[in-house]
Amino acid sequence: MTYSAHQIAAEVIRYHKLPAPVWIEHYPKEATDGASETFELVVFSSYEIRERAPYLGARRLSIGEPTWKTLDRETVEALVGEVV
Repeated sequence: MTYSAHQIAAEVIRYHKLPAPVWIEHYPKEATDGASETFELVVFSSYEIRERAPYLGARRLSIGEPTWKTLDRETVEALVGEVV
């Protein structure tokens, strides 16, 4: 999932007609070590949607390369404006 962030984000941005959304990946306790959850802010080098070469007959969308920054729950809640 993490290494598909640029493709998934491009599809979501196009479908929902979003300009440059705040993209946060959340990994619950069950997906990590079972004791802690993580939040990662994902920032893309570009939000311009471009089509990539077809894969297995389906076209693929992409945006710029992602970079990740670890966030705590309080910061995420401030960014999204509600309890998560």
